Amino acid sequence: PELEQSANPFATVIMAHLKAVDTRSDGQQRKIWKMALTRRLYQQGYQRQDILNLYHFIDWVMHLPSALEQAFSEELNHYEQELNMKYVTSIERLGIKQGRQEGILEGRQEGRQEEAERLLLRLLNRRFGELSPEIQARVKGLSVEKLEQLMDVAIDVESVEQLVDHLPAPEAAN
Repeated sequence: PELEQSANPFATVIMAHLKAVDTRSDGQQRKIWKMALTRRLYQQGYQRQDILNLYHFIDWVMHLPSALEQAFSEELNHYEQELNMKYVTSIERLGIKQGRQEGILEGRQEGRQEEAERLLLRLLNRRFGELSPEIQARVKGLSVEKLEQLMDVAIDVESVEQLVDHLPAPEAAN
């Protein structure tokens, strides 16, 4: 009981060693104690690096068979997720959700831009043969709207030179 009441990190180290000895022939009990000692690290309010250092010791002295280690890892992950969620307010959760949605929209827009760029370059290569790296560079990074305009132009022009007149200047390509 005295060790369990102590806030001293070495109390956890001693408890880990004692419980490792006590549970050497009972893997299930060892898993339970390993989880209890690991939870204790979080509950004591130690800094992240201290938790990691102490956990490495606990993990070393309280080795578990692979099946129990997997169950322990799942339980620990669940516990850590619960801890993290306690610190996330509903406003933060809303912000996280909104950020995900914005990321999805941005990804879709980027995908549209890349596809329009790929299609324009393919169209130009089919119509006029291999394009110079300069022309390819001037096409890259243009907005979807500009790329769509250039596709219409590419269908109507007779030569690459005529198309180049419709491309933004190299420094204004973005």
